[in-house]
Amino acid sequence: MAIITNRSPWLVSVARRPELTCEFPFKQLPQAQAYLASLEASGLNPKLEQLENAFQVRARDKGFPVFCASFTTREEAEKTLKQLEANRALSIFRDFAAATKVTLAELMQRYIEEVAHRHKGGGIEAGRLRKLIRTEDFVDKPLASLSTEDLQDFVYARLEEVEPATVDREVDVIAQVLNYSAKVWKIAPSENPLEGLQRPRYFNERSRRLRGDEEESLLAAARADENPYVEPLIILALATAMRRGELLGLQWKNVDFARRSAFLPETKNGRSRSVPLPMQAVVVLQALPRSGDSVFPISANALKKAFFNRVIPASGVEDFRFHDLRHEATSRLAESGKFSLIDLQAVTGHRDVRMLMRYSHLCTEKLAEKADEVLGTVKEYTHRGRKRRVMVPIEVMPGVPATKSSSKKVRRSSSVEPMTKVDNPSEQVETLPANVVMFPGKRAVA
Repeated sequence: MAIITNRSPWLVSVARRPELTCEFPFKQLPQAQAYLASLEASGLNPKLEQLENAFQVRARDKGFPVFCASFTTREEAEKTLKQLEANRALSIFRDFAAATKVTLAELMQRYIEEVAHRHKGGGIEAGRLRKLIRTEDFVDKPLASLSTEDLQDFVYARLEEVEPATVDREVDVIAQVLNYSAKVWKIAPSENPLEGLQRPRYFNERSRRLRGDEEESLLAAARADENPYVEPLIILALATAMRRGELLGLQWKNVDFARRSAFLPETKNGRSRSVPLPMQAVVVLQALPRSGDSVFPISANALKKAFFNRVIPASGVEDFRFHDLRHEATSRLAESGKFSLIDLQAVTGHRDVRMLMRYSHLCTEKLAEKADEVLGTVKEYTHRGRKRRVMVPIEVMPGVPATKSSSKKVRRSSSVEPMTKVDNPSEQVETLPANVVMFPGKRAVA
């Protein structure tokens, strides 16, 4: 059984006498009535009414704990009651009452302490959540009062300060907290504030490629850098298409020179994989000193400072990131025409082969050459004093033997038999139908 009770305060007021207005808590109705009677005894015409700013939902169902929560509007109370009844009908438990007592900031802090540290990118998640707790006001609202409008205002405000991709990642971490709270802690508002939220649209896939002598300049600057591992890292990234974290986490025990492969037990998508090592990568690895378990005994921050702060400025290469080396390596493999999408997936470790479809535009030249083999090439000719172009099929070009597919099919009338071929072409005659007469030295006339 579930009921909604108006537990708003009582208000006693007198028209045009605001100084006599007095508010009483819900449980003090007798005091409100006594005050009303005293005003009537004074010859006034007071009015007693109940406000509508506190509605209590109470539900008692067998097999479920007693539910009791208060809301500021009847609409919120009715929504919660409907959701509660629907969930209990399906034996689903959600603690909507707790959602009225805990703030989003408190849930974020609990998520940092209990959940984030178990994730691979937990440090980044915790950093974003701590920043939200420090800087945003909406996180201090009770979870039950959090609305889609609060999150939408946050999105619009942040878009004026940072890039859309950054805003989307911040919304992602908020969504992780809300979803984990609902699924694991069973604490959730009656209406999901993420439903209907308009996220920023963006396209941040980079297509930066090395052009001209940029690769030579980059390697020369890396060779001259004080960090001896920068140059081999760049060469291996171009040869294997490995990510920065995969290269820095590579262990000597996982490098097999006999099979020319490197085993990565942990990757970005959570799956292990073996990376084939081209001969160029083998030579570079064999030349590295073995001073410990790690192939590259440097931190990600050390590589970042060496690559971005010293190598890139010294090389003169602009707008280039270390991750662009992976894109360059994958692009070279795709352009070669010797790797299928499945082969590329085995090398790069993309979880979904559809992620590799973006490299199809890098193969346009190869695809165009293959299309020429089917459609033909362009030949210029002059028509009525103007130069024009026409597609000439490959099979009928001079010097190229025609194939069966290139023979022209001629459509003939069903009433006329084809030409009868004889040994002597000069004696070749036509087989004519009955209604056609051939005159000596003339064309057939019907």
